[in-house]
Amino acid sequence: MKSLGKYILVIVGILICVVPPAAAEKWGRRYIEGLPDSAFAAVEVAADGKKARHLPHHNHLGEVDVSHLKSALSRIHQVKWTDPANFAKAKAHLEEHYRIYKQDRAKAHGLKAPVNINKASLSELMQLPHIGKEHAAAIIEYRKTHGSFRNPSELARVPDVGPKILSDIEDLIVAE
Repeated sequence: MKSLGKYILVIVGILICVVPPAAAEKWGRRYIEGLPDSAFAAVEVAADGKKARHLPHHNHLGEVDVSHLKSALSRIHQVKWTDPANFAKAKAHLEEHYRIYKQDRAKAHGLKAPVNINKASLSELMQLPHIGKEHAAAIIEYRKTHGSFRNPSELARVPDVGPKILSDIEDLIVAE
């Protein structure tokens, strides 16, 4: 009986170490191929008539899938564009979706809008999850010393603002 319990613990330990936690449903090639053109940030047609669909971010129901939207935004510079002008169009399209998503998330957390970490006061910063008076003061001090944040991820440079805090507030902040 004891050996069976040890065996089960070993199996569970292996699964915990080997199987990553599910962050987002992975979209396979077949699923992506079945999506309509409207699920993509850009659809280009080459001179030979071949279609290239870039940066899927809507699911099969036409809803924006936030994890795939974020992925598309992070990968947009890797796309080999047939027409370079489509980069700006696709980027604007994805950023608009993300802006709307952030606005909705902010409202769901009782905020009027996402908090601008470059201009927010102590009390405005303290409205964010995990940001108390000390964190808010550290953000303001960092801003005074180093200048404006270029993007929300730079908030991780502030002492004691770790990956967990940043992850929990990234959809509630902007750097404008």
